[in-house]
Amino acid sequence: MVVFASVLLLAPTVTAYPQWSVGLSLGAGARLAPPVDREVLITAAVRSDATFGARTPHAWRAGFFGAVGTTDFVTLEVAAGGILHIPVNASFPVLLSAGAVLDVTPNPGRTAVLGRIWWGSRSLNYHSTYGMTAGFWAEGRYRPGEGSADVLVGVDADLRFLALPFVMLAGWLQH
Repeated sequence: MVVFASVLLLAPTVTAYPQWSVGLSLGAGARLAPPVDREVLITAAVRSDATFGARTPHAWRAGFFGAVGTTDFVTLEVAAGGILHIPVNASFPVLLSAGAVLDVTPNPGRTAVLGRIWWGSRSLNYHSTYGMTAGFWAEGRYRPGEGSADVLVGVDADLRFLALPFVMLAGWLQH
């Protein structure tokens, strides 16, 4: 994070257009290192991110993310960290994330570090700061206090995608 902040402060003046999104993240995985409590882990979260960079789909962008979610519908977890947008394709970039996870309940203070790779559709909105996203991800989590490691895979769907059927129904009912 210090390197990222230093690069931003020492870089020449560049306009960094923000793009943000909010999505629902659903996934499943397994615990690879002890204690192995369950064979399958289920995860669900609301995740938001913001990236900053040139207003072109071919630009590298950097930013941050935040998430609130659950694992196995038992825990309540918050996560935050940095994100790097790699433009491997104008419409289907790769995003790398690294951050920390904090359990709020039932084990307050239980921490983990996470790394995530994401690939999917990510629009660049030239008229607004909100861009719609949908994609696939793989994530690894490590809890140093326990020595446990989890691997999860899943899908993300933008909350605006999920709202589209209701928006269309409202439009149809108005006419």
